[in-house]
Amino acid sequence: MSQHTSWQAIAPDLWSLNYGFRNAGLQVSTRMTVARLRDGSLFAHSAVPLAPAQKQFLDGLGPLRSIVAPSTMHHLFAADLAALYPEARLYGPAGLKRKRPDLRNLQVLESDDAALPWGGELGHLRFDGIPLLQESLWFHHASGTLIATDILQCWKGPLSLGVRLYLGLTGGHERLTVPRTVRLLVRDPSAAKRCALAALQWPIARVVLLHNSVLEDRAFERVAEAFSIWTAD
Repeated sequence: MSQHTSWQAIAPDLWSLNYGFRNAGLQVSTRMTVARLRDGSLFAHSAVPLAPAQKQFLDGLGPLRSIVAPSTMHHLFAADLAALYPEARLYGPAGLKRKRPDLRNLQVLESDDAALPWGGELGHLRFDGIPLLQESLWFHHASGTLIATDILQCWKGPLSLGVRLYLGLTGGHERLTVPRTVRLLVRDPSAAKRCALAALQWPIARVVLLHNSVLEDRAFERVAEAFSIWTAD
């Protein structure tokens, strides 16, 4: 069963929207994070379905012009959001273009290109070494917010028995971590270490996680601890 929630203000010019649904028999949640750029346009990270009232709220924030599918695993609702906003450009990893040929207008994200609409306002770090995911981390400079998809997870609050059992195997229950499901996908630990160290150059004051949580307490320290599986000597 799907479940719509209300928009959450995270920081100035930054909002998120949770969407609960069943996946592989588990009741889970995913999150769309929206940033308003200096020119008034909106950037959306990881699409979710929008109920009419949610779309009305989004439209009141400004014109949505950039939609990012943040990995090869998180793209389920990208086409639907792109259809609602045909003037927006859709971006994603190269592997998604191969996986979803129906996303014909998808532009491949290669680097942190200052010429892109969010250049200078949102940092983009392609997390190498995990080719099956091709995930990018994002950093909202104005608020010090790190936006992650699957590489970092911390599930909190009331959770179903199935989800708690799953987290018992993968980690990430009440503690920020790189889950075991992601660790098993690493093919180049040196590349993962390089990217983890690069992410820790950002002054992280908050972490917005695609699944379940927004973390504001000891954000940088918790990210450093999670990434220590790669960065510790």
